[in-house]
Amino acid sequence: MAELSERHQELLKGKNFGVVATVGDDGRPQTSVVWVDTDGENVVFNTTNKRAKGRNLRANPIVSISVWDNGDPYSYFEVQGPAELTEEGAAEHINDLSRRYEGKDFHTPVDRVIVRVRPRRVLDHME
Repeated sequence: MAELSERHQELLKGKNFGVVATVGDDGRPQTSVVWVDTDGENVVFNTTNKRAKGRNLRANPIVSISVWDNGDPYSYFEVQGPAELTEEGAAEHINDLSRRYEGKDFHTPVDRVIVRVRPRRVLDHME
């Protein structure tokens, strides 16, 4: 298993964004810009069961997520690996993320899912 560096974790705990790539039932890729987080070992983001990425990850839990430094978008890293989905604590998590990114609670913290991406491969483009 690959590991997140201290710099990766700094970006994940800041106000930087990520792009999540999943694969749909029809084999087509699907991407979404997301708020990012970490639990110290995994890349973490939040979605809903109804959104495409939530549905796709339930059917095929392999995911790729790229995270960039908002101050230097050419400085980024990509994590590939399996995703674990849990609804426990997801409403609180989206509120935490919303307070970090927007300074207030999330407008609709319902039907939320926390996604933890376990790094199997980390591609670092941070110089």
